Amino acid sequence: STTSSDFLISVELIATKGASPGSEGTSSGAVQYSGSVKLPHSATVKARALRGRTWSALNEAIFAVGPVAENLRITEIMYHPLALTGAGEPNEEFIELTNIGTETINLNLVRFTNGIDVTFPSLDLAPGGYIVVVQDLDAFEARYGANIPIAGQYAGRLNNAGERITLEDALGQTIQDFSYSDRWRSLTDGEGFSLTLIDPANPALDSWDDKDAWRAGTTIGGSPGQDDSGILPNPGAVVINELLANSPGGDPDWIELYNTTGAAIDLGGWFLSDSDDNLVKYEIAPGTMIGPYDYLVFDEDFHFGNTNDIGSHEPFALSDNGERVILSSAEDGMLTGYREVEDFGASAPGVSFGRYYKSSTGNTNFVAMESPTPGSENTYPRVGPIVISEIMYNPDWPEGGSFTNDQYEYIELHNISAEPVTLYDSDKEAPWLFTRGIDFTFPTDVPVTIPAGGYLLVVKHPEAFMWRYPDVPIEMIFGPYEGKLSNAGESVQLSMPGESDPSYIRIDRVNYSDGSHPEDCPGLVDLWPTEPDGSGLSLTRKNLADYGNDPDNWIADAPSPGR
Repeated sequence: STTSSDFLISVELIATKGASPGSEGTSSGAVQYSGSVKLPHSATVKARALRGRTWSALNEAIFAVGPVAENLRITEIMYHPLALTGAGEPNEEFIELTNIGTETINLNLVRFTNGIDVTFPSLDLAPGGYIVVVQDLDAFEARYGANIPIAGQYAGRLNNAGERITLEDALGQTIQDFSYSDRWRSLTDGEGFSLTLIDPANPALDSWDDKDAWRAGTTIGGSPGQDDSGILPNPGAVVINELLANSPGGDPDWIELYNTTGAAIDLGGWFLSDSDDNLVKYEIAPGTMIGPYDYLVFDEDFHFGNTNDIGSHEPFALSDNGERVILSSAEDGMLTGYREVEDFGASAPGVSFGRYYKSSTGNTNFVAMESPTPGSENTYPRVGPIVISEIMYNPDWPEGGSFTNDQYEYIELHNISAEPVTLYDSDKEAPWLFTRGIDFTFPTDVPVTIPAGGYLLVVKHPEAFMWRYPDVPIEMIFGPYEGKLSNAGESVQLSMPGESDPSYIRIDRVNYSDGSHPEDCPGLVDLWPTEPDGSGLSLTRKNLADYGNDPDNWIADAPSPGR
């Protein structure tokens, strides 16, 4: 018995002498091998060398076998599985890899070194084959079955907000090193869809760092161990292109979709909604096609607000105070992995919101349009009548008296129209104000009017501003404002009262940067000028009548407040 006081383990070491004197220390059973050693896969080889009667110290080296680094690619990441109510933190995480080459590769000693920690055993992966590493083997097999090839169970968890993942070969050389983000595809952040690579064979390995290289998986739960491409359009194929939420004279609201591709797309069974809580308010009729580079308009009276339309599960109208519109793919009433969302603010009667493509950054903004164009190409964004024309966000001037540098901040406004503009709505008895960046409301006792072609300054500290710019007429100067303009960059927005309290209609917005934050910019390139960040120059709008929220329309220039 193991509990007995008589229990005893006796350990004995037995040694034998295998060689007699004069035989150079070699065992009589040793076999001399003079050929090469062929390794079937990457491996660690340990060896000693015999010289005379003396063996060397043990040496070891790793040998990499086969085109593993050239052909192994990460193709799917389930970083934030769907949490079931009351079930605690989900643990069905996985990372899928595939062999994009034409020959079988062995994965021995391949390992993840960032994000998760796991080293692969000796496993063959055929051309086009898939394999996964999982966080919890039991949980994964309970969800997906036991027929999916699994290379191992990893230590750690994938970060739900995104993180860096590094995959190395047997020699420690990088196969892939990239960072994913939960901001890329909202469906993948806790809604049950995986982050799935669009083109595993892309030779540009830096593309794995790019949002546009990834899509949401086709179905909830992902597709570990298989290819689900070609079932749904890629992100951006069908977009919410324009909408009218404040139709004048009792006319209906409408939503316009646009096919950005050269192939027709079947939207039958997809859904439109204005609520995250109910994505299936309006079901698009079966067989509804949108042609290549074509438009499709859904009308409140005939479609999403029509109780007699069989697809109108919960009729809705768009709010003139602003909200969002959501397009979701579905099959047999079940949501699948394509989603487009556009948020819009309050709007004046008859003013539509639409997509505006910025060639400088390669992305789009959803903004007020010059005029509605249902079923055809969007017009240019609405600009003015008042625009933000200059921003001094990080002055470098020395202190004067009791003034500090940040007290010289200012924002310049300019009336680009041919008529005076009063920054007060007498019908609503409400003034204009800044709704982003700074906290400032224009006076109501004596409403402020900017003459045609005129300027106005909203300043951080009027006394400091007048000390620094004594030639600016005092009637142009308003302030102080609460808050401080960020030296790194932020959103500055001027708004007017909307149709109903407390909504505000955006007049102009500038999401400026100091030029040093590529991580926050489309394409990871910050195009904003760097000189206004503490060098004494201001951020100055180049063309006053052109769209303002575009780095291409701003330059660094000598400060010129009020002119």
